[in-house]
Amino acid sequence: SDGFRGGGIHSRSSKRGIRPRCKSNIAFTLIELLVVIGIIGVLAGLLLPALSKGKNKAVSVTDINNLKQIMLATQMYGSENSDSAPWPNWLKGDSAGRHGWLYTLDTSSSGPAQFKTQTGLFWNTLKNNRMYFCPMDDTNSPLFSQRSQQSSSYAMNGAVCGYMRTNFPVSKLSAFQPEDVAFWETDEKHPKYFNDGANFPKEGVSSRHLNGAINAAFDGSAGYIRIDTWYIDVADSNKNILWCYPGSPDGR
Repeated sequence: SDGFRGGGIHSRSSKRGIRPRCKSNIAFTLIELLVVIGIIGVLAGLLLPALSKGKNKAVSVTDINNLKQIMLATQMYGSENSDSAPWPNWLKGDSAGRHGWLYTLDTSSSGPAQFKTQTGLFWNTLKNNRMYFCPMDDTNSPLFSQRSQQSSSYAMNGAVCGYMRTNFPVSKLSAFQPEDVAFWETDEKHPKYFNDGANFPKEGVSSRHLNGAINAAFDGSAGYIRIDTWYIDVADSNKNILWCYPGSPDGR
């Protein structure tokens, strides 16, 4: 019996010596947390430029489509009007009775209300205000509110009316080389360039598309042009795709 009791005591003491296993606490140390944050930062740095390029490419496609439609309207107008280009809305020559590609000047109104796209030559073809705008043109920005003309992101090349000559009737479409630039995206950093529907090449072009802009040629094509390429042609004293007024040797 003593052996039994001893055995019992030994058994109970053995059971008391067995401790239940505890789950270990899993937690990040400060260094581990900083490493994770650093990795996330590196990945974001790699992904954001790619996302930006992707967005820009999508917007560029919209711009190209818009300008192709504008050039189609230009060519349709020419085919119905003895090959004449439309009036480019050069402000010096604008008047209440002169219909331009973008608007017919409303002299009874003031400010942006003078330049309604619905009164322009292309409205019956385009019939959508979005066709006149680059999606990246921020219409809520303070600079946008300073524009006199708030109807379009695009400008026609003033070469069609001889720039400050304000020739009317304007040049024939066939007088231009196919690759000559007819429309481009105006530089949004300078509200004063949005005073009408046409510009000088030297007034600049937008850099919103990864340091370049979308433009359209008289042959109906539209594509991307780099800012540095644009200003090389602006500085060129010879006739080129930007300075392309048919009535002068240097296109100016």
